[in-house]
Amino acid sequence: MSIEDRIPQLTDKELENLHDNAERISKGAASKQQTEAARLLPIIANALVDRKKTRATEAAEKKVTRQKDMADARAKKAAQRKAAKAEEASAE
Repeated sequence: MSIEDRIPQLTDKELENLHDNAERISKGAASKQQTEAARLLPIIANALVDRKKTRATEAAEKKVTRQKDMADARAKKAAQRKAAKAEEASAE
């Protein structure tokens, strides 16, 4: 399995390490590794950007869900208070 095939399976930390290593190697003396590192850098950069977008989207969705949950909880609490007041009023 080639390294570019493994990129989607790497953790964020592993991908960052791969990027750092490819950067370091691409700036070194001319070699087969330098050529390979230079070839992989755009692929790695795209994967990093995609992951950032995915995390941002997930965070936004989580925020919306949390806001809905909080609104539901506030509505439920208000309904409970209203029911308690109605019960007090009917008991009098």
